[in-house]
Amino acid sequence: MRVLSAAVVAGVTGALLYLMLDSRLITPEAAPPVTSLSLGGLGLLFGLGAWATAVGGQPSRSPLLAGLALGTGGYALLRLVL
Repeated sequence: MRVLSAAVVAGVTGALLYLMLDSRLITPEAAPPVTSLSLGGLGLLFGLGAWATAVGGQPSRSPLLAGLALGTGGYALLRLVL
């Protein structure tokens, strides 16, 4: 159940980031490529938060943070590759 929850959060996060940054439906131009560095750093922080909540006694919060880490970090990598 936790893996499914993290996967859903990651998918929704990636979709929202694409919509807001690169789809050109919200803004007339795509976000600059340097945005990937910020997203990668944010993904790292969310990953550390997921680890800290799992170790620190609040494991119910770690799927949310893990999903956010996967969504932002994965989208940052996709922006760099594509």
